[in-house]
Order: sequence, then C-alpha cells, then structure tokens
Amino acid sequence: MYVLIDIEENVALNPETGLFGEMDEHLITANLAMMVESVDRLGRIGKDLFDSLDPMTTPMVSHPGREGIYRNAGRVANLAYGFIFGMLLAALVALGLKGVM
Repeated sequence: MYVLIDIEENVALNPETGLFGEMDEHLITANLAMMVESVDRLGRIGKDLFDSLDPMTTPMVSHPGREGIYRNAGRVANLAYGFIFGMLLAALVALGLKGVM
C-alpha cells in the first residue's frame, strides 16, 4: 500500500518501511483490513449508544449481571438534581423570609 505524495511525479511513501520513492503504477495494492476493523468498531459503538436508550440494557464495557444500570444511574442523577433544586429553593425562601422580618 502506498501513500501518494505527488501524483504528477509518481512519488509515494511506503508506510510499512517509511521510505519515499517512485511509485510503480503496476504494483498498486490496498490493505483495507485496518479500515474495516475501525468501521466495525464504530458500528459496535453506535449500536451500544443506540441500545443505551433502553434503560434495561447494559453498556458494552460493563461487567455481566448489571442489567438496568442506566435506570439506576437515572434515579441517582434525578435524586441529586432534586436535592440541589430543593436546597436552592429553601435558600431563596429563607432569604425572602429574612427580608420580611
């Protein structure tokens, strides 16, 4: 596989050896195995992202037996947001009552 540097002069780089040279137009080969692996990996990541919409699925990198981890994470996040909102509301009420008295 070559990486073309200059098409007009047929200068190419061989990435396996790191050598520059004149490209032989009759020996052009392409190794797409690395690209196919990357596309397959992106496909698995996309499927995992799509599956995360169901709260009863597990992430791709999770240990077995953790079904429903998204639902539990959502509950904890909602609990934290509710606590923060409640504390802010209580602080505003306390400041409002302090101004009245």
